[in-house]
Amino acid sequence: MPLVRRPSRRMVVPALVAEFFLALAWGPLRGFPPAHAQTSAPALHISMKDFAFMPAKPPPIKVGTTVTWTYDESATDPMPNCETPVLSTQCPGHTATASTKGPDGKPVFNSPTLKKAGASYSFTFTKPGTYAYYCIYHGGTTATGKNNPITNMNGTIVVEGDAAPAPAAATTPQKATATTVATHVLARSTTNGSSGGTGLATTGGPAVFGWALVPIAGGLAVRLRTRRQQL
Repeated sequence: MPLVRRPSRRMVVPALVAEFFLALAWGPLRGFPPAHAQTSAPALHISMKDFAFMPAKPPPIKVGTTVTWTYDESATDPMPNCETPVLSTQCPGHTATASTKGPDGKPVFNSPTLKKAGASYSFTFTKPGTYAYYCIYHGGTTATGKNNPITNMNGTIVVEGDAAPAPAAATTPQKATATTVATHVLARSTTNGSSGGTGLATTGGPAVFGWALVPIAGGLAVRLRTRRQQL
């Protein structure tokens, strides 16, 4: 009766190699994190339309929010606006100019004159407070030295103190490369002391069938090696 040897570590290596290639073919190992969805930066859009800011008084925003004003006048709009044929030659456009002054005495934000389809201006609010603003052509108050009571193109932005969450950095899924999978398989083998019970996990779907074949492939590799030694 031939003496059957117990599989040595040299015999375990082919089994690990077989598991490694099956892992590449049928699915990733558990522990590779999925991609995180990218969180967009907080933003608010205000339309310059029909000689008004829309919305003129939006809900409060958080510190770190970027507000974008866009020139949205149109010649096809039934309401009078800067693109209405009769008024277009007399309307210079619109601005978003803060009534609040900075340390330099200038408005905290002040857009250029916008008069072009899609023209826009953006400003990021970094301090809490209430910011009144106006169009220098169609709004303002007596205090600002500019006042147009007919159109009254004014707006208010309320900024609350809590900072808005910073956008999360985009990450890509970690692929089960040859190096990462081999390292994982060998590390499990060293911990468990044998090729069986390496703790490889399925992730669902087709991977279930692939990982189900891993013990079979490992066992066949060991048996073939043992049989060759017996011959």
